[in-house]
Amino acid sequence: MYNGKVYTDVADRIFKRGAFEFGAFSLKLHEINPDAPLPPFYLNLRDRNNPKPGSLVDSDYISIARCIFRTISEKGGNIVFDAIAPILRAGDPIVKAMMRIEEMTDINQGDYRIIMLAKEEHNDKRKIVPLPGFKYKSGERVLLADDLVTRADTKFEAIRAIESEGSVIVGLVVLVDRQQGGREQLKKAGYDLISCFTIGELFDYYRATGKINEDKYQECIDYIRDN
Repeated sequence: MYNGKVYTDVADRIFKRGAFEFGAFSLKLHEINPDAPLPPFYLNLRDRNNPKPGSLVDSDYISIARCIFRTISEKGGNIVFDAIAPILRAGDPIVKAMMRIEEMTDINQGDYRIIMLAKEEHNDKRKIVPLPGFKYKSGERVLLADDLVTRADTKFEAIRAIESEGSVIVGLVVLVDRQQGGREQLKKAGYDLISCFTIGELFDYYRATGKINEDKYQECIDYIRDN
């Protein structure tokens, strides 16, 4: 049964916006492992201006930002950061909303800035790299932010890009952990991941509130368990 850990406002918002789709979907992990089973659901937390557009709007990101700050307060321990780096491009509207709301002062006191990254094309694949001309600061403590984590490949690209400029990654925060190994990969490498909720918690909540039926719930949970 749903255990109450999901922040219901955000959970309801993203479902109402149609951020969840059900079917069979290819993910970034399939670029590396094309034989991996296709998930029976897709979670698109992007905004309408993204090259791969989603359905979320500014007010949704404000709620997501508040959810993230609350989670950092509850789960982040004594995390201290000087800057926040969105992982392109899904993390961009989340970080912009984080910088707009006053909950920022509940985490740390001080001035914050957004760390910019870029994507480089190579052999028809895009890779996250430092933004040419951007003034990085050696020793600057950076919190990475993104919409979700599946595997950690993209996260490691961003980590390497920022650390190559002398900055320090103090943690990563996402709205949703898809529970497909990303958290464990990051932990093994020495990086802490903070998530507002897991995909399993979301599905527990949606079943409990009648948004998905038992068959769809079981199909999704079976995929998470086996992959």
